[in-house]
Amino acid sequence: MRPIVCRLFILFLLWTPISLLAQHAQIEEDYEAGRLSLDQKVLYQLYAQQKPQQLPAIYIDSRSTPIKCGTPALMTLHRNQDKLSPSTLRQAKSMLKSGGISSFKTHPSVSGKFIIHYQTAGEHAVPAVDNNSNGIPDYVELVAEAADSSYRHEVQTLGYTDPIASRRPYDIELLNLQYVYGQTYTQNQSTAIQIENDFAEDFPPNEDPEGSRAGAVKVTVAHELKHAIQYAATQWKGETDLWAEMDATLMEEVVYDPVNDYYHYLDDSESIFSNPQNSFYPGSYYHVSWALFFEERYGPEFWPSVWSQIEADPNITLIEALNKQLGGAKAFSRAYIESQLWHYAAGPNRSASNFGFEEREHYPDARTKSGRLFFSDNIKDPHPDNPHTLDSLSAIYYTMPRPARATGKVGVELSVDDQKAGIGLIAYFTDGTTDAKMATGDGQQPIVLDTDWRWPEISSIGIITTNRSTGQSLSEPIVQVGNLNYNSFTVYQNYPNPFRRSTKIRFILEKPTQVLLKVYDITGRLVKTLINEELEAGPHAPTFSGRNLASGVYIYQLVTDYNVVAKKMTLIK
Repeated sequence: MRPIVCRLFILFLLWTPISLLAQHAQIEEDYEAGRLSLDQKVLYQLYAQQKPQQLPAIYIDSRSTPIKCGTPALMTLHRNQDKLSPSTLRQAKSMLKSGGISSFKTHPSVSGKFIIHYQTAGEHAVPAVDNNSNGIPDYVELVAEAADSSYRHEVQTLGYTDPIASRRPYDIELLNLQYVYGQTYTQNQSTAIQIENDFAEDFPPNEDPEGSRAGAVKVTVAHELKHAIQYAATQWKGETDLWAEMDATLMEEVVYDPVNDYYHYLDDSESIFSNPQNSFYPGSYYHVSWALFFEERYGPEFWPSVWSQIEADPNITLIEALNKQLGGAKAFSRAYIESQLWHYAAGPNRSASNFGFEEREHYPDARTKSGRLFFSDNIKDPHPDNPHTLDSLSAIYYTMPRPARATGKVGVELSVDDQKAGIGLIAYFTDGTTDAKMATGDGQQPIVLDTDWRWPEISSIGIITTNRSTGQSLSEPIVQVGNLNYNSFTVYQNYPNPFRRSTKIRFILEKPTQVLLKVYDITGRLVKTLINEELEAGPHAPTFSGRNLASGVYIYQLVTDYNVVAKKMTLIK
């Protein structure tokens, strides 16, 4: 659930014209808030990409740019056919523009798996150029080649579910879609793809060596074929459909790396780079960089394995599937923190050598937040309270230049009140190298990261706080950065105190020593020996559990070769 302040902002936005890229999301928000019926939602989303002039004025923007894909609206139509009025169904089906393709010319792909439907005159005419004089427009042959290439890569190489295993050939229709690159719709228990017929105007450029038109064709075919694969795997059921655009956009880069059409969406105001502190649940095409992280970090077999789990259980959520693939919630938590570090360490100003995305230097600089960082000459100093929250599936990025008074080694202390919270650090050293560290929450606080980074060798540090939850906002971890000069023996008050289940007893040793840490009840009876061994210099934080103990006051005593300290703590049940 989004914060109330966000809902209020959306109420304001309802009276403000918005761009095509935001229309579907706005229409969805208005439907969820009860301002639109299901029939209105379906028709308005279709109007946005087919007949924008029929939209209510609040959704119209003369500066509109093409929508990446029309499939999400068709997914909604498919899932709600039995709930829509006959009038809505008739209007929706009429907007598919597929009723007249029986009169179109056809051209089979070389593999024979696809048949391209096209016209050479009229509203849906493709460019007439035919450089090899074989009677088939080059544009049509390009679509056929892209279909075969995408199929080979996505199905035959990566192993995704075959969307045309039960019938051949698969239909690809070239139509004047005007406001979308392409879309995939259901027919006869399968799907068919529609592609823009010429990509002549209003479509942004890309980096394809054969030109932007060729690049647009290639990535659109790769994108829409992945939607067909999604349908073959789940029949467009379950929570994973909400992530369909992120997943399909990933295929553009995987199949056609040189095109880089997806660069346009990384600059979107809703991308992780532009807005990391807002939830990106569920991921859309401007969140493709998150999917790309897993592709590059874990290899090309990663996402096909995830989708195998989804096909086996269409009711599983995407995050649950990722947890299973990575080996559990803790592994996913670390991967999530690392994914946010990759986003921070990208762009012209913060790209780190040998760390992060392969094309990181071409990405935008991620947005950082000012304030909320605290530097202490000694990390043992107390930190202030923090009133801020961290949205689900989000992160907050900070940059701390090396403070003038920083000495010794870098220490970071953070308050974390939930296991779904985490922190990532990346140090930028004066010699041009970098190093990164991560820590996850364990429900206890504070957590101290002691590093071997020396302040004099550092130019700046990136600090990322994260929330990997899909539905819960958390208190933003308080980040305190300081000097780790272990030149004094220190025993801290346990935290939390009072405590209900367990607490941490943190202490710092200035040199190696034999340590005996015992807990007594108020009568002096020994309750438990936590440590009886020699420990290295530095911070230590053992956990004491009060699960089988009665409420009351307890005393912990720490004995070393050179000191004895005792403190009280309170257990409340």
